[in-house]
Amino acid sequence: MTGSIWILVILLLNGGVSWWNCYVCGSNWVEARAVGGFVFVITWCGAVQAAIGFSMVAIFLEVQVGAATGYLDTAAANALTSLWYIAIIVPALGTGLAISVHSWIVFYRTRSIASLGISAYNTLAEAHNVFRAINTLPAAFGNVLKGVLTGRGDAKGRVIVVVILLAVVALLAGVLLTAVLIQKYAGMRPLPQLSRSL
Repeated sequence: MTGSIWILVILLLNGGVSWWNCYVCGSNWVEARAVGGFVFVITWCGAVQAAIGFSMVAIFLEVQVGAATGYLDTAAANALTSLWYIAIIVPALGTGLAISVHSWIVFYRTRSIASLGISAYNTLAEAHNVFRAINTLPAAFGNVLKGVLTGRGDAKGRVIVVVILLAVVALLAGVLLTAVLIQKYAGMRPLPQLSRSL
């Protein structure tokens, strides 16, 4: 599988999982708020995962458009994706762990093949993200510094502002789309499990 096809598959998977999480969170939102506690925490974790997944699609589109139009060179594109990654990794790992634990609790209670599959997927995705974070966080910080330190004078300042602005826009796009979809699905039939983004 070529690199661009693999990236497209990951983006479609993250977009689909994020949409599913919005559906599950929206379906459970009213009940989760009423019950509170761990149920509401898990619902919020699903919302955070959805926002991260949608923002990944947004950051990819920003990088592609920025590179195609000449606004982002390679160093700035790397700084942008690395800054986004640094911003999302702690919430992604924390909420992913909570969702993984919850999915194993659901499997223990239901003993169904479907809940086993979801639990296995969530656990593998969490392990993948932890391993990736350990291996890539130092490089991500390096990419941000390299992107910030390249260029001179006003051009350097513009690159810093553009990189930060685009990272914030991608994160806000993910949050807003998640909020709209959760609101759309609020009050529908509750569903038991969430999945996490890669």
